[in-house]
Amino acid sequence: MRLLFLLFPILLFSQSQTAKGVVLDKETNAPVPYVNISILASQSGTSSDEDGTYSLDIKKDDLNKIVKLSSLGYEDSSLTISMFLNASKIYLKSKSEVLDEVFINEKIDDVNIVVNEIEDSELCQGYGSMAENPWIMALYFPYNDEYEKTEFLKSVKFHFGNFKNKKSKFRLRLFSVGKDSLPGEDILKENVIVSLKKKQKFAEVDISEYYILFPYEGVYVAFEWLYIPYNVEEVTYHFENKKKEKRLKYHPILSSTCEEAGKFTVATYVSGRWIFYSAKKYKSEEKSIPAISLTLSN
Repeated sequence: MRLLFLLFPILLFSQSQTAKGVVLDKETNAPVPYVNISILASQSGTSSDEDGTYSLDIKKDDLNKIVKLSSLGYEDSSLTISMFLNASKIYLKSKSEVLDEVFINEKIDDVNIVVNEIEDSELCQGYGSMAENPWIMALYFPYNDEYEKTEFLKSVKFHFGNFKNKKSKFRLRLFSVGKDSLPGEDILKENVIVSLKKKQKFAEVDISEYYILFPYEGVYVAFEWLYIPYNVEEVTYHFENKKKEKRLKYHPILSSTCEEAGKFTVATYVSGRWIFYSAKKYKSEEKSIPAISLTLSN
C-alpha cells in the first residue's frame, strides 16, 4: 500500500510575513467559511475557517505574486500579496446565478445504479496533503445511454478504507464540464460539508434532495480538502539518513484504486487553476484514481 502526498519543500525566510484576516460576504457582511485561498504560481495557500478567518505565512519568494480567493457561490477575487498582507477584511461578491428552466419529473426512486462500484479489496493507494496548498480532486463520470431510466444523481460515496484517518471534514463539489473538458461551473449550489469520524471507512453523501439530472456532457464529482485547524495533524517523519522532521498533515486521506492509463479522467485544482492529473501507482504505469462511486436513481 502506498500513499501519494503532495510534498513540497518547506522553506523558511527571515523576511516571511503572516497575513491574517477574515473573508466576508460583500452584501450581508456575514463570514464566508471554507474559502480556497491560493497564491498563484506557488505551493502556498490555506482555507478560511468556519468563522471566515484565515492565517497564511507568506514566503519571501511569493511577495510579488497574486492571491486568488474562490468559494462556492461567490465570484473569484484576486489581489496582490501587499494588498493581502494589509487587509484585515476581504469581501467576496456573491454570484448572480441565471438558472435554466427546470423540468421536474416524478421521482419514483425504486431503481438504482452504482457507477464505479468499489470494494475494499480494490483500494491500493491514496491521496493526502502535507502542504498548505488547497487542492481539489475531481473524477469525471461520462453520461451513458444506459442511465436514461436512472437519470437522477442520488448519492456520492467516498472511500477511505485503507487509511486510519482522524476526525476531519471535507467538501463535496459537483462540476459541469467546461469548454476545455476540465471542470466548469458548480452544479451543486450549496455547501455540502462532510464530517468523518475517526477511522471511518467510507462516507456516502445523499444528494437526492437536490433533484440533479445527470448532464449529457457528464459530470465531475470532486473531493475538496479543507485547510483548517480541525483537519491538521503534526507528524514526525524519519528519513534514511536518520534525520527526523516534523511536518503538518491535513486529513482526511482519500483512498484510490489503481487502473490502466486512460480508463478514467481526473482533474486537480491546485495553485488557483484546474489541470488534468493522476499520479502513477508506485513502480507501475497504472494510474491512481480517486475512490469515488456515484449512485443514480429514477
